[in-house]
Amino acid sequence: MGICYQGKTLKEAVKERERLFQETGYAYGLEKLELVESDPAKFMRFQMRLVAACINAREMAKLISANPMSLVQGELLFLLATPEGDVVSASYGLAGHIQSFPFMIRSIAELGFEEDPGINAGDVFATNDALYGAPHNADNYTWVPIFYKEELIGWTVGLNHITDVGGLQPGGLGTISPSVFTDGFTYPPTKVGANFKTHRWWYLHWKRRTRTEAFNVLDDKMRVAGTVALHDRILEIVNEFGIDYFRKGLKEIIERERRLLVQRIKTQAVPGIYHYLNLSRVKYKGVVGKLFAASNRDWIIHEPGEFHVRSDGTLFMDLEGLTSENDFHCNAYEPAVRMLTSIGAWPMFAYTATLNSSLMYMTEWNLPPGSMFNPQNPFAATVMSLAEVGKYVFMFHSTLNYSFFARGFLEECLGRECDGVGYGLAGVMADGFRWAGGDMSLITCSSSKAFPYRDGIPASVCSPNPAPDQGETELGEFIQPTNLNIGRKLVPNYCGHGKFRGGLGIGMCQMITDPGRALIVAVFASSGGMGRAGMGMCGGYPGPNDVVVFAHDTNLRELLKEGKPYPRDFVEVREWIKEGKLKAGSVEVYNTATPNIPCKDGDIFASASTAMGGWGDPLERDLSLIENDIHYGWVTADVAKSIYGAVTDENGKVKAAETNELRRQMRHRRKERSVDAKDWWKKEREQVLKKEFSEDVYNMYADCLKYQKFRREFMGMWQLPQDYQL
Repeated sequence: MGICYQGKTLKEAVKERERLFQETGYAYGLEKLELVESDPAKFMRFQMRLVAACINAREMAKLISANPMSLVQGELLFLLATPEGDVVSASYGLAGHIQSFPFMIRSIAELGFEEDPGINAGDVFATNDALYGAPHNADNYTWVPIFYKEELIGWTVGLNHITDVGGLQPGGLGTISPSVFTDGFTYPPTKVGANFKTHRWWYLHWKRRTRTEAFNVLDDKMRVAGTVALHDRILEIVNEFGIDYFRKGLKEIIERERRLLVQRIKTQAVPGIYHYLNLSRVKYKGVVGKLFAASNRDWIIHEPGEFHVRSDGTLFMDLEGLTSENDFHCNAYEPAVRMLTSIGAWPMFAYTATLNSSLMYMTEWNLPPGSMFNPQNPFAATVMSLAEVGKYVFMFHSTLNYSFFARGFLEECLGRECDGVGYGLAGVMADGFRWAGGDMSLITCSSSKAFPYRDGIPASVCSPNPAPDQGETELGEFIQPTNLNIGRKLVPNYCGHGKFRGGLGIGMCQMITDPGRALIVAVFASSGGMGRAGMGMCGGYPGPNDVVVFAHDTNLRELLKEGKPYPRDFVEVREWIKEGKLKAGSVEVYNTATPNIPCKDGDIFASASTAMGGWGDPLERDLSLIENDIHYGWVTADVAKSIYGAVTDENGKVKAAETNELRRQMRHRRKERSVDAKDWWKKEREQVLKKEFSEDVYNMYADCLKYQKFRREFMGMWQLPQDYQL
């Protein structure tokens, strides 16, 4: 006798849900929505009661935490799920996590948790293991079963991104990790409590395996408190509406929302196959390779995508050609792919009355076995998998932009590109106190790309997460006392240009103060230094890459004592050093993730991100928009001239006649520099035939040619002999 409805075991219930959808095409086989049709007002009241319960649990529980990722950046979520694991309703927060929980329930069902260790009222379960459904080990999930008269009727779930995972690098997003053994504290699905209370032994793990034990223990208490509070509210709703209504209502919510998403795609998007490609770099050679021989190399990560908009309103994402799994931090499993990419789906079409698992029922993925997003090695490192999965968030934005634009829905074209700089810190104070911290505020709130009818919006797009504030620094400073914010501003010219320009990116500048015995800063940058080559829209420029600058042994202390100004962003840091206004013993500049960087008192750490691409030809930009940019300082006069062909006077007013002439000359130069496509192809083909590639490019192509589709397209593009091999 199982714990689910009609005596089914959890494993049987999960399999039946999958079978019903495969056979009928409807979630749970619900061809008719009887509750919705019979009394839609009552059904809406029921649904909103569930949403309100999730939100109330979040707002109560977050007061227990001291973690900026939860309190400011909003990566904190409370969910209600069916017994089979489908999320029915959610609080606000980083909504992508909705897509991961069904995999966790499938995991514990297949692992036989119902028999051992048992699933009983009041039990508390937890995991952060990517192999069993979590995106990566920084995202920690806690869940509690809901029983009604000995029947499992659902789960309440709490999750958040913790401050530190105890890996090789501080923070939760290390970019140096060859295997799960260097990822940090990773635990499979575990029963960590009973009677709605966590066991004491569980807190000892946080204290022994992570750098920020106090934050992590408080976060664990927060998740348990929220899930228990939500559990009690849900039982109240069951008593109000009745168990039969509740049991059926959860399933009808999923199916109704699925139909809504399908209809939205059918009415707004043009069916077809849309292509996407992102390239990024992983540099381990001579750094990680000194400790781990198999990782002593660099990679160019090849991330292609075929985005199929089907005529029936469903979506298919084909990732054949993806870089193979390797001894690096970039591997991921399907739950992580579905989790993070849904962040691109929510604002583009999947916004509904309550975000839930309905998205999973109308999206299908091909993740080739052996690729970095379907590793066959169970010990593959996944600590920072989301950096690479995150590139595919923007596949939804880019491809659906074209699809909506083709149908004339200009206002639906919300474009974004891969961006984000975050960092972890670890140090030892002068008195020997060890500490760690970090910041992700240049990730969770971004500018938008240009729209087909207006400029992009700077530093304001939070996608499916309304909590983040890109200007927020106070709480971050609380857990990183050595890093004093001396600048946080939109950076002039730091955007993708076009007929309509993208939103300006934001820059941050910090001074290292009194680090004590030691301090390291480890930065991850999601654009990877080469990921935006083809991301501009309809002739617009792509957004510039993320920038990270370290200036060591500076004279900033002396400047402050003399009452002189200080730099506020990476542009000013580099210009002042060049002009001699600021002195530095050494400068490090990165467009990718960094290794652990030792920092001393008076050093400067500057970064910038979220600069978004433009839409349309920059030479078609309206002159009044250029004048406005110059007036507000968003674009300088020299850039207006070199990019937009705009000649201005000392007051920033555009000289129309001279501008028209300069634009004519610039268009003429384009023609002079252009090459006939046939000649370009012949020249490139010779390089391919001779295999004249750099080592990293050669290795990338050799890897991708293992895929049948990639080989067919590559061989066809360059008309190569059948025995061509790398």
